[in-house]
Amino acid sequence: MNASGLNIGQILRVGFVQGDGALRAHILDMGIIPGVNIKLVKKAPLGDPFEILVRGYSLSLRSSEMAVIEGDILSDEEASQEERIQAEVGERGFGYNLSDSSTYCHPGLGEGGRYHNHADDSRSLPQGTVLRFALAGQQNCGKTTCFNALTGSNQHVGNFPGVTVDRKDGVIKSHPDTLLTDLPGIYSLSPYTAEEVVTRDFILKEKPHAIINILDAGNMERNLYLTVQLMSLGVPMVLGLNMMDEVRGNGGAVRVNEMESILGLPVVPISASRNEGLEELVSHALHIAKYQESPVRQDFCDKNDHGGAVHRCLHGIMHLIEDHALDAGIPLRFAATKIVEGDSIIVEALHLSDNEKDMIEHIICQMENERGLDRLAAIADMRFTFISKLCRETVVKPRVSREYTRSQRIDRILTGKWTALPIFVAVMG
Repeated sequence: MNASGLNIGQILRVGFVQGDGALRAHILDMGIIPGVNIKLVKKAPLGDPFEILVRGYSLSLRSSEMAVIEGDILSDEEASQEERIQAEVGERGFGYNLSDSSTYCHPGLGEGGRYHNHADDSRSLPQGTVLRFALAGQQNCGKTTCFNALTGSNQHVGNFPGVTVDRKDGVIKSHPDTLLTDLPGIYSLSPYTAEEVVTRDFILKEKPHAIINILDAGNMERNLYLTVQLMSLGVPMVLGLNMMDEVRGNGGAVRVNEMESILGLPVVPISASRNEGLEELVSHALHIAKYQESPVRQDFCDKNDHGGAVHRCLHGIMHLIEDHALDAGIPLRFAATKIVEGDSIIVEALHLSDNEKDMIEHIICQMENERGLDRLAAIADMRFTFISKLCRETVVKPRVSREYTRSQRIDRILTGKWTALPIFVAVMG
């Protein structure tokens, strides 16, 4: 059945996501991949939209989006077992040991390059260079609060060239030789919305010296999806784990040092609303920008997962397009991944010959046959597999807060089947 027929509390094991183009890509980017379980939490009073639980976080989908998700409903016994497993994972955390080969060391603040000193570092920017930063993150991660805290009143608002998407630029307080651009909140770097295209074009074409990526620390697995895409661009980046005060207050924890080692970039816990950790965030951002320290890790495919089909596919394509990516000024790993996803903008920019396109298509088809998933689902699954391992190694999820529980109780009345519309009419009256 499709997911639009679920009753509240039922769990669906996804078997297939129908359709093609933007809608299907977005659903896959949200973690709804074949083999994943989704639970219907509630419906709006008129039956649309739906709230579902997937991979430990909540999503709201319209009925048209739910209708393209197909799968089998779990039996009561299977559903109980699934919920018990998820509860144990959430409470335990720190339960997965990443192999030594996937652990990287990033230089600490003040160390400069990993294998050389500042004096002869050819990558270092000249003294007096205005350091340009891109502030990126998903919606509702506290990015705007962070931007306001970092820039104060030194900001101006305009539009990105050629589009109506707002851009905000500002100078980081106490650092007049900086320029911070607040990019639109996006879920991923797929070229399906104006916001996503703007963010990607800004990073690829305007080439900021570094990225400040803000995450909602209480919704880590969802937010890290954009992070791994940004890391594949090879631009120096610092990770700000926002709302850490709420995570700690609700019993959650993050092994920051371990996460930093695995990802190979600076990770800083912050609370933008309380102005906590922002000085350290800025210090790391200035350092990686000045000395152009890119993320050490940019490869997220595991040659041991599912026979290594995705790994072989991506690395085979990277060998074929290396010269084209260099000429086009597009990061190699990012370009290979986007070719697999069918990104027409990247494919056109690479100027591949017909023979090269045919060879790449054969490589991708072979990967699909070996992996048992189509190309879009295989790439999304690769990213979420890595993210799940990372979170199980470094994150203990916070318990449900009292505020959220209270909100849920109020919602049962305000959005109840029989009470919602009378309350709505009374409030509007």
